[in-house]
Amino acid sequence: MKAMLFILFALVLTTSIMFAGTPMTSQGDKALTFTINGLGNFGVSGVPAVSAPGLGTLYGAGGKYFVSQDMAFRTIVAFNNYSTTVKTGSGDDKNSTTWIGIAPGLEWHMAAAGAVSPYWGLMADFGWAKNTHTPPTGSETSSSGTSFGAAALLGAEWYAFDGVSFNAEYQFGFSTTSTKTNPGTGDVDGPSYTTFGINSWAVGINVYLGH
Repeated sequence: MKAMLFILFALVLTTSIMFAGTPMTSQGDKALTFTINGLGNFGVSGVPAVSAPGLGTLYGAGGKYFVSQDMAFRTIVAFNNYSTTVKTGSGDDKNSTTWIGIAPGLEWHMAAAGAVSPYWGLMADFGWAKNTHTPPTGSETSSSGTSFGAAALLGAEWYAFDGVSFNAEYQFGFSTTSTKTNPGTGDVDGPSYTTFGINSWAVGINVYLGH
């Protein structure tokens, strides 16, 4: 079984190399961006806009647009709201959580080596999340967190087919997160977090929408 899987993988890889696409880095080229989950739970999902202690990972819709030859503006926007209402004998018990995230950036693509286009770039991110609990009786309580970050990028994009590419990148940067709680009597500062170092982004897939 393992031998058959290896042979199948080798055939797919060889075919992809033989029929690799042409890098699309010209002004006006644009793409939608997704991330690929690991083989143990294979699938395609949104792109992480913000990942920070206290907020978790906010996934959203991503895309990029080449504003000039070899230079692309990219952004990821995340928004989600989740609310529940439980009927009780004394009234409604409500919980609501809202997440917002945005991660703009710039990519500068270097000279392509065949179907592979290495690039470097810069990015920033902002994230905010808030949970509010409104009990049937008593005071409303809430907790929230705000995150800012910036990073330098180094990656490569492989155009496996015309109009479809895969990319992976390293991000070297920092993020800072502050949190607050409100037990019903006013805001109270919670823990703050700062991270600094190198992160590797999950493998991404880009679907180009034409020139």
